[in-house]
Amino acid sequence: MSALLSADDLNDFISPGVACIKPLASSSTNTTTTNTTDSYNENGEVEIQIDSQGNPLEISKIDDKQFQTNKLTPAQISLADCLACSGCITSAEEVLVAQHSHQELIKALQSQKETNKVFVVSISHQSRASLAMAYNVSIENMDKCLIDLFIRQMGFTYIVGTSLGRKLSLINEAKEIINRKTKGSGTGGIDSDSSSGPILSSICPGWVLYAEKTHPYIIPKMSTVKSPQQITGCLLKNLTSNSLNIEKSKIYHLSIMPCFDKKLESARPEVYEEEEEEEEEKDKALVSVPDVDCVITAKELITLLEECPQYQLIPPTLPQEELIGGGCLSMTEIYKQYAPPNWPFIEISWSNDSGSASGGYAYNYLTIYRNDLILKGYDGNKFTINLINGRNPDIYEMRLMYNGENKEKLASAAVVNGFRNIQNLVRKLKPNTGKSTNTTTTTTKSKVNPLAARRRARIANNRGKPETKSTSEVNSQEMEIVADASKVDYVEIMACPNGCINGGGQISAPNTTTTSITLPQKEIEKQWINAVLEKYNSIPMFDLSSQSSSSSSPNEIIKFIEWSKKFENQFNISDNRLFKTHFNPVEKNIIMSVDDPATALLVGSKW
Repeated sequence: MSALLSADDLNDFISPGVACIKPLASSSTNTTTTNTTDSYNENGEVEIQIDSQGNPLEISKIDDKQFQTNKLTPAQISLADCLACSGCITSAEEVLVAQHSHQELIKALQSQKETNKVFVVSISHQSRASLAMAYNVSIENMDKCLIDLFIRQMGFTYIVGTSLGRKLSLINEAKEIINRKTKGSGTGGIDSDSSSGPILSSICPGWVLYAEKTHPYIIPKMSTVKSPQQITGCLLKNLTSNSLNIEKSKIYHLSIMPCFDKKLESARPEVYEEEEEEEEEKDKALVSVPDVDCVITAKELITLLEECPQYQLIPPTLPQEELIGGGCLSMTEIYKQYAPPNWPFIEISWSNDSGSASGGYAYNYLTIYRNDLILKGYDGNKFTINLINGRNPDIYEMRLMYNGENKEKLASAAVVNGFRNIQNLVRKLKPNTGKSTNTTTTTTKSKVNPLAARRRARIANNRGKPETKSTSEVNSQEMEIVADASKVDYVEIMACPNGCINGGGQISAPNTTTTSITLPQKEIEKQWINAVLEKYNSIPMFDLSSQSSSSSSPNEIIKFIEWSKKFENQFNISDNRLFKTHFNPVEKNIIMSVDDPATALLVGSKW
């Protein structure tokens, strides 16, 4: 971690302060004029005064005579402003709470009669696991309770899981990496500079904002594939519009996610500029319709239930006959009953995926690439995936090996969680301005401590992880036992330690001050995360490319690809619109000096 960071810098919720330039750039309104003249002297003086009611006024003067009075309005910061501003590393809490909150959802529900909105909701895997853990019920019963809450009690029309969006995201992510690996050039917006180094995932909006605002040189290396939230939103709004024969603008899509930064992700432009121009010629209204209208977390859902006693997630007793389905319908039948009638792959629409609890992007890249090689004639029985541990539990590498004892590394991927590990990775990927890299490479290798390498190998074996190298092999190949995310094909990056299962919007572990538990709070939190992970892993699995069914798995992937092409043709949506996003470096354009005490006082900085 950088020595320049302090504990305060690690707070994800950074209030708009001196570095937030949007309030300072806002324009004044409600103009009233005194001593009017035909022209305004721009060299006149401007003062800010407070009137008798306490309202701020901007007074323009020329030769000590009052020329114009402007009533100043409170500054408003939108999510789009946050995306375009370089002030905050991740997000501003006030903005998120104001525009994507359970209060906004309640207001939308209360105004349903006037707006005639149709409400639909999608729920992430991690949020389901967090809620199931908090209420100590199974995933199956929690799904039933969520369907009952949103459909029967809150009046939503449809409810779906994010599995379809995630699987399409996984497939397209793997395709992008494989295309670059096999052709030696980037796809989907990755330029030639990305050929040296791994492709970096862009599923985590906290990491994306950090890269855009602090390390723009990383952007060419980032994948342009959308997250499950955004893909699901596009699918759900279009299929609902088609099913009910209504405009997409009449559909209100609520997304329940494990992370507060997902609110910012929903504010990103959904089409490329050239596509937007084409769409504006056809129908300007279509461009402004977001795929996701509101994002709340599991934690915020609990707050909503506490503030609105008319809604109840879990009945006082939990008899099967009182739950959705009455105990006689299968979960597939229940999911089908409350999804849009044209929602595809209903049997796996709430299913889980292999790999990490953040979606398994790194692991699924390797397995999809393995199946791609099997279709080209490779023997499926000769593949293995080796796990290499990093310097802490939040970083590890996976390698796709082939050909028995004489193993050949065909592909590699890494998982990097937490900003500490992200910072280290970003430093390694920073363009080298020196003339030679040989010295740097030698120095890096010499820093590996053989004792530390053996210790990591021993810990991996004790944990029961599929580490293939024995302790004796570490002496001669200690470099291979240490995960190096900067030298793999692809890196799955998440800002939160432990990944999305530990997102900032997940329900927290009970506090030691409110329980009789005597364990340290950190130990309680660790046990809680592990228990939530168990709930997550209990979600029925549908592996896109399981090796045990390698002959049929490629066909499953092809089914998803073929269906997505039909969807694009039916709704006249381009592949870029459905699956791709884009990133832009955020220029630092602070218009006032943060060293000026008057500026700090004006903005109300906490510094």
